[in-house]
Amino acid sequence: MVIMNFLGKTDIPGQAYLSREIKTFVNNNLITGSDDGSHSMNSNDMYKMSEVKDPFEASSDQEVPLIIEHHILWSMSYSVPVLLFNGFLSDFPGINPVSVELAQRLVHHGRLNYSELSQTIHPILGKTFLQLHPCMSKELIQNTSKSKNKLVSWLSAVAPAALNFQLKNEYFTLTNESEVCH
Repeated sequence: MVIMNFLGKTDIPGQAYLSREIKTFVNNNLITGSDDGSHSMNSNDMYKMSEVKDPFEASSDQEVPLIIEHHILWSMSYSVPVLLFNGFLSDFPGINPVSVELAQRLVHHGRLNYSELSQTIHPILGKTFLQLHPCMSKELIQNTSKSKNKLVSWLSAVAPAALNFQLKNEYFTLTNESEVCH
């Protein structure tokens, strides 16, 4: 089970964040770029990332470990939520970080541009993270006018681009008006 943790100084605006870490394995061809370019991480193909039951073994020598961290925090300058993430091609967080280029290759259909994905310094931790640029987040949130939980709606739209951050289907009930208790 993947758990989100609320970390930081929760009583100070802009000084807390949600954190999630998961260990998966990914096909080595995606890492080395030796595939024909038609594959990326995608829930419908053989390169799908999945939670690992035994964290000490890859299921084959064709797979390499990938630890992914996701942090959701509030941008004080943009006044919107921001999704920061890191990937590490290692059994240990912090070792062998994923580059912008590799992150783009790992994203479903490789549809990210440098204008959308960049490196930034985590405003609370002071460490380098990858960031989906928040410039269009305000418009995205405004376009979810029927949602009862705009944060979840925003996250469901941007999550696939952050090393395929997958939300459980149950999160949909948090956004649906008919499912909200009065």
